[in-house]
Amino acid sequence: MTGLNAINWSGINRGSLFGRVLRIPLKLLPANSIVRIRRGPAKGLRWIVGSSTHGCWLGTYEMDKQRALSQFVKPGMTVYDIGAQAGFYTLAFARQVADAGRVLAFEPCPPESRFLLRHVLMNHIENVTVVAAAVSDHAGLSSFTTGRGPTMNSIAAAGDGALMVSPITLDSAGLPPPALIKMDIEGAESAALSGARETLRRDRPVVFVALHSPEQRRLCAEILRSAGYSLRDLEHHPISGTPETDEIYAVPAPASR
Repeated sequence: MTGLNAINWSGINRGSLFGRVLRIPLKLLPANSIVRIRRGPAKGLRWIVGSSTHGCWLGTYEMDKQRALSQFVKPGMTVYDIGAQAGFYTLAFARQVADAGRVLAFEPCPPESRFLLRHVLMNHIENVTVVAAAVSDHAGLSSFTTGRGPTMNSIAAAGDGALMVSPITLDSAGLPPPALIKMDIEGAESAALSGARETLRRDRPVVFVALHSPEQRRLCAEILRSAGYSLRDLEHHPISGTPETDEIYAVPAPASR
């Protein structure tokens, strides 16, 4: 967990005077320039400025989530990064699972997947497969937004997106079984979990999921509990009812004898 206990620069309020002053030098960095990630599991790997928030190459992006994930990701694992975006977590997972492990990075949005693939190739990473598909509860075609900005696009109502993508379900895609799933897909998380019920039952992966509305909190909690999982927040506190936080993880209950 290299550097994960250092100061969380990304957590400093953007609206405060100190936060605004702190970020002035970052605005001087030319877009598409190459920097090294400063801390965290992906420290030292190359990153494209402007592909996502500066917190990614600083290594301070979602530090609470980084810390929690790092307690579960181990060498030799197969990890699914669903909603990989430009690849911040993909790069970290690739290093953590090491040569014997595998990372499947799912990202259907072309601008995001372009940066994702560039990050994988420019760092000569060989244990990552980029899957340019959305994950949902059905296969076929779905509208997908493209204009919400980095990290914000998702499956949309029919006709609402400028792009059509081909969703897959984890249960029917024929992919290697996951030991851990990290999911951040802007409100489509319950659909993706619905399409992974057999995967959850059979493979028992640890599941980290970002929840994007009260309805998604309720639905995802129901799906995970019905599959025999218990829920926790990123501080590892058990969650008994509907989650009140936007970031949770789920662990499978021990098999009964």
